[in-house]
Amino acid sequence: MTDFLKYSSLIISTTIKHYLNGPPRPSWDLKSHLSFAKFAFLADNTKTIEQFQSISLPSPAKAGVIINEFKINNDYRNEAQVHLDKILKPYEHVLDPEWKNFKEDDGIFAEWVQVSNDEWEKNEVRKTILYLHGGGYYFLSKESYRPITSSLAKLANARVLAINYRLAPQNQFPAGLHDALAAYLYLLNPPKDAGFEPLNPKNIVFAGDSAGGGLSLALGLAIRDAGLSSSAGIIGLSPWVDLTVSTPSIINDDCADFVPNQKRGSAVNFAESPASKEYKEKDAALAEKIKNQNLGPKIWHDSFDRPEGRLQLYVANEGLAIPYVSSMLADSLGDLPPLLLIAGDDERLRDESIYFAHRSAEPTKYKGPSYNAGKFEKSPFQTPTNTTLEIYEEMPHVFQMMMEHVCSTKSYERIAEFINRATNIHNEPLPPSSYNYINVKGEFGPLKERHEKVFNWEKIGIVPS
Repeated sequence: MTDFLKYSSLIISTTIKHYLNGPPRPSWDLKSHLSFAKFAFLADNTKTIEQFQSISLPSPAKAGVIINEFKINNDYRNEAQVHLDKILKPYEHVLDPEWKNFKEDDGIFAEWVQVSNDEWEKNEVRKTILYLHGGGYYFLSKESYRPITSSLAKLANARVLAINYRLAPQNQFPAGLHDALAAYLYLLNPPKDAGFEPLNPKNIVFAGDSAGGGLSLALGLAIRDAGLSSSAGIIGLSPWVDLTVSTPSIINDDCADFVPNQKRGSAVNFAESPASKEYKEKDAALAEKIKNQNLGPKIWHDSFDRPEGRLQLYVANEGLAIPYVSSMLADSLGDLPPLLLIAGDDERLRDESIYFAHRSAEPTKYKGPSYNAGKFEKSPFQTPTNTTLEIYEEMPHVFQMMMEHVCSTKSYERIAEFINRATNIHNEPLPPSSYNYINVKGEFGPLKERHEKVFNWEKIGIVPS
């Protein structure tokens, strides 16, 4: 059956289920239910990697928003590489060095998203959002996320820079981080023909969803560790910050989420294709190189050694605990710019946000994985990070993308408030760190008892077996 017929059948069956059995959660209307089913259909990994990467899902921007596409030239990649070489030195023995091999005439495809009557250049605070899209690091694009980027541009009265970073498995870690850092450096020191003056980093907020949310937080860590000027804040929408898939919610059967259950930390398994064959061959060669040569210290846990193969397309198993891959596992999450972390209560990545938020806001209390014991005490970054965590009732992964819901509306309002405070547009201080549960009426309350399970979890950073 063709994808079109499968999708048509899915729409019909979902509509029937919605009216006969009710939606997955009481507050979901039919439109939300259908959108959820569509994302679950896209998440089916019986496709080839190439088929996934052909799914760009180009979406129109919101009314009153204009898009200007351009390219960031490779001078910024060259500059970013200097900084990454320094901070990645302890990990280079488990990395594929091909991330440095980009074509000289190539560049980073990017776009400005802004309100058409924008007088941004004249503003004293030129609020700018660097947005990094989701898609598991291996598919989707800036065009897919125009509903989010254009919403942010309107609600925050900001310019949004969205980029297409290089995707795995053709481009391994740190290719995506490399491109994200290059985009940040572009904002700080644009070319003469860019149409804007260099930006103050305190006017820039990083934002991203899922893998892009994880990449935004990894970018914040990389900038901190490289000694560069930090941005004003970072927003993670359902951020993927633990590629070891180790937290309790990732294996929860009760979630109403399209992200698949990861009970066994199962290896990536796509239909065979030239891309999958090439990445498996490269991965096998790199694994053999790591195994047979004394290139550097073992920086991975025994649970990462999987006879069935690669766990993630983005990085070799030996690199899963690198802090710029799984930022939740970093030695310290202190001294970062203010954070806003948002997750759905019904999503499988929920516990990652909860644990990350508590580790960043209370770094002396919540430590990293057991195999990193003692490393926090040696870190120079021990100052608590101002962190706001928000968990939204009945919401799945990146619900802002798919649902016109009270929770989506409230989430966007909170994002705009955070951007204004982080960039200090109203000269108001940020409120203290907080952990909030927002119900389907938009009312705030404390986290629930089930959200605390992750604090007693002894397998943080350990791949399920």
